[in-house]
Amino acid sequence: MFEKIGHILLHSLEEALIIFPMLFLIYILIEVIENKCAKKWKTKSFLDNKYSPVIASAVGIIPQCGFSVVATDLYSEKKINIGTLLAIFIATSDEALPILIGGNYNAFLHIFDGNFANNPLKYVILLVIIKFVYAVIIGYTVNFIYNRIKRRKGIFIDGGALTNSAVPHHDHDYGCCGHDVVEEESSFKHFILHPLVHSLKICLYIFIVSAILSGIIEWVGLESISSMNSSLFQPLLVALIGLIPNCASSLVITNLFLGGAISFASCIAGLCANAGVALLVLFKNNKNIKENLMILTTLYGTSAILGFVLQLVM
Repeated sequence: MFEKIGHILLHSLEEALIIFPMLFLIYILIEVIENKCAKKWKTKSFLDNKYSPVIASAVGIIPQCGFSVVATDLYSEKKINIGTLLAIFIATSDEALPILIGGNYNAFLHIFDGNFANNPLKYVILLVIIKFVYAVIIGYTVNFIYNRIKRRKGIFIDGGALTNSAVPHHDHDYGCCGHDVVEEESSFKHFILHPLVHSLKICLYIFIVSAILSGIIEWVGLESISSMNSSLFQPLLVALIGLIPNCASSLVITNLFLGGAISFASCIAGLCANAGVALLVLFKNNKNIKENLMILTTLYGTSAILGFVLQLVM
């Protein structure tokens, strides 16, 4: 018994340590992008034009939840529209891409060796493409429907924002871990210390999640876990997990997929529904609870439908 527990803990620790160097490099890059772009988001009408869903989907693909938090703040101030917000929510993958890339960095080195069909990183590319395209589609569709409803009610839309809304300004934490990316800080703290702390936190999460999942597999049995993969309605459940406003949910979903417990379709459904801590910020800053619930329901519904459809065709 204790020997099995020790083996599980040691294996989980090895998984976390192996992925650490790649995570650290990825988060340094993310921090540079996030730090340089966040201030521009607040000072320019960057996301209030006809290309907003495309732009939001593109930046949402960057694996962090900082941009989705910024977008949520902008939506609370009525500076962007609901379709743009949903586009960035759907495109956001939080920690999934770093985990998928970091856990398969050897495959990344051989991605152009001519055997792409058997390369694990094909799922990374498929995930990015599917989430981006779907986010753009949902963004434009929701904007179209929402604008028609508002026009019927006599509320005019200007650049995606309601012109008759008076919304107070908020003080914000833009970073994915509660740090303010537009705050004046030392370069060391921004570009080294924070990525290091973030990477260590994620590695700790990976260790805990991996140990729990390994324990479940050991207890329930691999055959029983694998049988879940064939469930047609599995994406509906995984999408609910994705709604949990924490990076741990994306870690759980990604590790379940890597462990073969859930299908790729279910993984996509869960990651489309996952917007990191942005949902918490939405309910905190936007006082229209009915509107917040509509956004939450739409996010879950569209994510679950995509996963269900992919489960049928893949």
